[in-house]
Amino acid sequence: MTSGKQPEAPLWRQAFDAAEKRVTPHAENLVRTPGFATGVALLRRAQNAAKDTARGVSARAWHLVNLPAGTDLARLRAQIGALDREVRRLTVQLETERRARAAAETTPEEPDADGTQPAGGPRPRPARRGAQRPPRA
Repeated sequence: MTSGKQPEAPLWRQAFDAAEKRVTPHAENLVRTPGFATGVALLRRAQNAAKDTARGVSARAWHLVNLPAGTDLARLRAQIGALDREVRRLTVQLETERRARAAAETTPEEPDADGTQPAGGPRPRPARRGAQRPPRA
C-alpha cells in the first residue's frame, strides 16, 4: 500500500517540533545580543575560578596527608617526557657518531674478516634472559 503519505510522527516528536518552532527564533535573537556574549564570558571566568579554587583546596588536602596532588603528577609527567626526549636525542647522536667513527676506521678494501655486520646495518639485539627459577634444594 503506497498511498504517498508519510506515516504520522510519534506524539513526542510532534511536541518537540512545535516547541522548537516557537523557541528557536527567540533563542537566536538572544544569542546574537552583546549581553549574551558578556554573560557567557563572565560565566566561563566564574567556572575557571571555581575549578582553580577546588584544585587548590584538594592539592592542599593531599599534601596534608603527604601524598602528591594532581598538579605534582602532571609536573612529573612533563619532566619525564622531557627526559625521555633528551635521552632519545642523545641516543641518536651517539649512534650517528659511532657509525661515522666506524666508517672512518674501516677502509673499503678491508672485508669484514671476523664476520661482524657492517657499521651501517642494524645492530643485533642482546640475548634476552629468561625467567630465573630459584635453585632446588
